[in-house]
Amino acid sequence: MENKVVDLKHVTCGLVPAIVDHLSAYSGDVIDFQIRSGIRHTIVSGFGTGGNWEMEFKPALDHDILRMTRKEKKEKPELNIVSY
Repeated sequence: MENKVVDLKHVTCGLVPAIVDHLSAYSGDVIDFQIRSGIRHTIVSGFGTGGNWEMEFKPALDHDILRMTRKEKKEKPELNIVSY
């Protein structure tokens, strides 16, 4: 199955909210965003650690590709101070 590709090369303001909107509406595991070259730091600072998604940047000819891969849900250990 091919990844969904979203062209956001034209977005200059509000890129991170646009990406978040697409991620919220997407039920698949991998989505690629075509973004302007050279704005990796802006995206990383906007997302921090990425939350439920892993980020990967790939250079392309006239743009960069931001690949977002959904992280597998892991059971969180129960943190109970009483049982500690």
